[in-house]
Amino acid sequence: MIVASETIMSYDKSTTQTEQKNFSFEEDILTNSSDLTARYMAACNLHLLVKNHPHCVREKTLLTLERMMRNEQLPNHRQSFFLFREIALAMTEILAGQHNSLSHHALDLLKRLLRTTKNASHRAVTEAIGSLAFSIPCQDIYFESQQAVPVITWHELISKTGFMPADDMLYRGRSLTTSLTGTDKILVVKFARNPDDEINLHAEIKWMQYLKTHFLPGDIRFDIPEPLQFDGLSLFTLHETPIPPKTKRIAVAFTAHKDYFSYVNEPQHLRNFTDFSESMVRNSFLLGFFAALGNVHTAPIPLFHNRVQRNRREDNGLYNWPLGGRLDQWLASCRHPNMGLSGIRDFEHFIAIEQSGEKLYWHIGTHILSLLLVCASYFRNKQSRFFGTDVHGNPIDATTLFNRELLPDLINDIFKGYYRGFVGNEFQQKVPFDTDILTNRIIEEMGVDKHMEEELRLIDQLKMTDKEFRHFLVDRGFSAKKASFTAKDRADIVLQTGPHLGGFNQRISIPEIIEATASMAATCVLGRFTKEQYQS
Repeated sequence: MIVASETIMSYDKSTTQTEQKNFSFEEDILTNSSDLTARYMAACNLHLLVKNHPHCVREKTLLTLERMMRNEQLPNHRQSFFLFREIALAMTEILAGQHNSLSHHALDLLKRLLRTTKNASHRAVTEAIGSLAFSIPCQDIYFESQQAVPVITWHELISKTGFMPADDMLYRGRSLTTSLTGTDKILVVKFARNPDDEINLHAEIKWMQYLKTHFLPGDIRFDIPEPLQFDGLSLFTLHETPIPPKTKRIAVAFTAHKDYFSYVNEPQHLRNFTDFSESMVRNSFLLGFFAALGNVHTAPIPLFHNRVQRNRREDNGLYNWPLGGRLDQWLASCRHPNMGLSGIRDFEHFIAIEQSGEKLYWHIGTHILSLLLVCASYFRNKQSRFFGTDVHGNPIDATTLFNRELLPDLINDIFKGYYRGFVGNEFQQKVPFDTDILTNRIIEEMGVDKHMEEELRLIDQLKMTDKEFRHFLVDRGFSAKKASFTAKDRADIVLQTGPHLGGFNQRISIPEIIEATASMAATCVLGRFTKEQYQS
């Protein structure tokens, strides 16, 4: 037995020495090679060695990885991103693979890199952190489709509320609303526009019921609407309405707090900036809180790279924020955010996510970017008609509407609110971005409407009927007469539909907001991961 034990020890020692030589070999190529491809292969091999032989990782390995992440001599282009990504993934592998001084060193290093790297290396480290795995509560969320759709009358619907409607009935988009006398509630009847809407509306009611039973009560205000059902069914056909809808008569109904349609970025609904700040921080907490449970709201505001190309692009023109492309009609996207004084709105946009990783990280970033954009829109909404270009064609300058003293604290508070909701702890470190730089760039780019143009490409025109083409132009500012005389499928048409963030088919004009979003999203993931791994 003694001989056998000594043989095993000798074998283990020999194996360790071999792997350490492999580590040194790859580290040397990574550090000294002048060929980007060779460095990339070395990074891939080093990542694999870290994963398969964590006991062979040394302090030198981490130092080598850090030096490469900070190497300003590496070209800043797409190919270098893949190199940085492998290096960053090796770091997160060290963090996740062992509980010792090296893992704590890796944690400190990743936090520093979040604050100090730029461009491709910054994207690599944030996405690597964003892919860290942690547990999400097991959920059993399955909404069966509704087969029968009963027909009810307006009188039956009102009777179900138990109150009389007031004289303030009106349509808000596709929703018919009226106050309920003697209460602080309103009745909302939300109509389906097409068969897909029927599915979404049914899901919205189910999410209301689910969140009502799973939201932890406390000092956080969140007025979840109360669905109205008929024999247990949510969808119904309304036989008659005081004001006929412009859509199908299939609908759902619920009662909500009177603030349900009071959007957080509309100054007329708020007494002062403090009310706005409170509402924003509260909604950021709620978005983070539910995301941590795997209940993700997918559309705090609609974000597009290009609305015009929605029908011919595989991504439907939706905005993929880590890529940092032009953001289409940012101010219009903030017009009706799904964040109100009563809390999160439009529950049809909730989805259930069962595991952490890149998809959840992407949604966290979408939440944070949306919150930052809504912040900027609040200041612009003080004079909501003041945008575009002046009579001389110069960009409107609305920078004086912004408060340079209050905005930095608001940005920090929103991030900390989201972190508190997602991680469950207070964020007590230095924020992972430069708040002053971000504030100045937000005011510079969102306070001046530099990018107003978009192009209606020939290929998009060809996909439209003549009627759709004329309607499209009128919606974007053409007179009916001008639209009727505009030739279809002759040439690209330039439209004034901004403000956008970036020129048509270009990069976003404020890359700082993308980097800050990535840093905040990654910090939230890192906080949740370390809480589970080291504090539980």
